[in-house]
Amino acid sequence: KYLEQVVSLLHKAGFLHSLRGNNGGYRLAKKPSEYTAGDILRAAEGTLAPIACLQDETNQCSRCHQCATLPFWQKYYQIVTDYVDSVTLEELAENVRSDETCDYII
Repeated sequence: KYLEQVVSLLHKAGFLHSLRGNNGGYRLAKKPSEYTAGDILRAAEGTLAPIACLQDETNQCSRCHQCATLPFWQKYYQIVTDYVDSVTLEELAENVRSDETCDYII
């Protein structure tokens, strides 16, 4: 059930094409190198913001100018975003292919 939900979200986001009939299923819409882990996580989970006031591009919190912890959360969010956007689906697949002990067949 969970896999169906994730595939549905990725299909709606335009990351997958569906094929019907014999040999049907789902295929990537682009090359694996053109997807980042961040793209996939945001499509499946929504925002990666650690706190609600960072979910929008402009902080809507009326207390953001006096918040003692906001700089910490902003930097944390930037580090996470930079990292997940630096890893491609192709790199993740290569890591699995190079590890002969992994067998993630569905």
